[in-house]
Amino acid sequence: MKNSLRMIGIAAVMWFGLSGGVANALTPGSIDANFVNNGTSFNANFGNDSVIGAFIDHHTFTATAPMFGLTGSSLISGFKFPLGFDVVISSFELHNVTTSSLVASGTIIGGIFGSLGTAGLVSGNIYDLVVTGAPAFAGVVGTYSGNVSISPIPEPETYAMLLVGLGLVGFTLRRRKTGSSSASLA
Repeated sequence: MKNSLRMIGIAAVMWFGLSGGVANALTPGSIDANFVNNGTSFNANFGNDSVIGAFIDHHTFTATAPMFGLTGSSLISGFKFPLGFDVVISSFELHNVTTSSLVASGTIIGGIFGSLGTAGLVSGNIYDLVVTGAPAFAGVVGTYSGNVSISPIPEPETYAMLLVGLGLVGFTLRRRKTGSSSASLA
């Protein structure tokens, strides 16, 4: 009983965390328009709020500059009180549609939580988050929602500024070291 209450609490926190933002219908398809740049990453919500049978849902997006960095995604089944989680998630994968290759397979926990991550994306390539599963209860419309987060790769100018800054720090440290050596000789 205690573990069940803990799982319900975790699910509620994750559900409210994933569902933050503008309320709109969650349907499979392109999520390009959903991406928001929050300064540290590009984020988009995805999901399906009308699961009525076994499903294979595709949520596609295109990697555009500077959306090439670390990519993480998570999803969670919907919850119907007092029944419980209403969708059983079977698999969660990220595919590169452009090259017809599997990029990452997600980890599914208890059929209700999923997560995946990858090291980077290729500019201009189309990607597809594929979610498969089925409703947990006959006659009950199920739901799931998720979030994908992509960190940006800095532009070349950013690296140039980093190198100049490191050079200045090195110059300053060398100058201090030389200055303290001559001061101790005097």
